[in-house]
Amino acid sequence: MVKIREILSKNIAILHSDGLKVYNAIMEELAQDKRFSVSFEGITTSTTAFLNASIGKVLMNSPEAVDKMEIKNAEDSVLDKIEWVKENALNTGIRVAREDAMREYLENA
Repeated sequence: MVKIREILSKNIAILHSDGLKVYNAIMEELAQDKRFSVSFEGITTSTTAFLNASIGKVLMNSPEAVDKMEIKNAEDSVLDKIEWVKENALNTGIRVAREDAMREYLENA
């Protein structure tokens, strides 16, 4: 089980950098090729920046995780954000368009 509160040592999950810490923990669990849980117990605030860097990145890189990962103890507002992140991460067309737009922006900056 990935316990976000234990990984971050705080009750808020808002930073992209914190999301990357959780991403690494999730990827370790995913490598074991079994079902696992991601627990939001004790987390009072979570942003889409955090969720994109953690759960969204996992799903973009390993779409099979959607069938192996269970979210536990998350408030309804966080579950809504996770659904949005999940839809975006698994929608290849949106992801490719976003990456192309970012690449074009960076090349012209």
